[in-house]
Amino acid sequence: MKLTSTKISALIPTYKRVDKLEKCIQEILSCEPLPSEIIIHIDQGDSETASFLTSKVYPLVHWFSSNTSQGPGGGRNLLIQKANSPIIASFDDDSWPLDKDYFATATELFSLYPKAAVINAQEIRPSSLSSHPRNSHIKEVNSFQNCATLMRREAFLETSGYLPLRYAYGMEEVDVALQVLEQGWQILESSNLRVFHDTQLAHHQSPGINAAHIANTALLAYLRYPIAYWPLGILQVFNRVRYAVSVRRWNGISQGLWQIPHLLWRYRDQRQPVQVHTLELSRKLASKL
Repeated sequence: MKLTSTKISALIPTYKRVDKLEKCIQEILSCEPLPSEIIIHIDQGDSETASFLTSKVYPLVHWFSSNTSQGPGGGRNLLIQKANSPIIASFDDDSWPLDKDYFATATELFSLYPKAAVINAQEIRPSSLSSHPRNSHIKEVNSFQNCATLMRREAFLETSGYLPLRYAYGMEEVDVALQVLEQGWQILESSNLRVFHDTQLAHHQSPGINAAHIANTALLAYLRYPIAYWPLGILQVFNRVRYAVSVRRWNGISQGLWQIPHLLWRYRDQRQPVQVHTLELSRKLASKL
């Protein structure tokens, strides 16, 4: 019987991907030691996942669903509120630890780095599996990936959390990362933690996701940048459009630009800009990557 002594809650938001979720759960349950619990959030409109989980009896797993659309960010907010452990391990429903001692290694790292709010793992996709060996290298970074990260729950609760966007690309992690840096915490990335992410990112070709990434770039600048840095935000929107053009993602560009005024107005009450030095720190750390 595997140990369950780690004080880490594994959290998974999901939506209509039963096969991937089943694989994710099985891989997490093969770790030793195990997390203290595995909590799953099922977004609105997904009855098939609820039926699947009802039919299974997984150790440590409990789940809940929402009657309104939360998106991945809103789902994570709810998951973190329900977590019982001081450290949360965030996964997507198609990502899981690559190494069986993942939770033991994470526990040790948080003990060694008490100022770290977030410790990001290496995100490894099928095409790059052999190019990410484990080692002891750790560095300070400006953001993280929710499919492969661990976070102190207390640090997250000092932020306003994730916006409940259906497509949160360009907003979700970088928004919370700025808020974490604003509170004086560090964000680290460890080469000794590895998460396999079973995706080729083909869904990024979707017009809806392309549009959201453009609009969310503007939303981030509006909500978190000091006014003096709004020109930077405008430049970042144009750079995002230029990138979409460069990879021939034409569909969704005009939609994304048209969405910007509505999105900014909708979330106007959420504006809480960080201080200039926080934004400058984030940009400095990004330039070192």
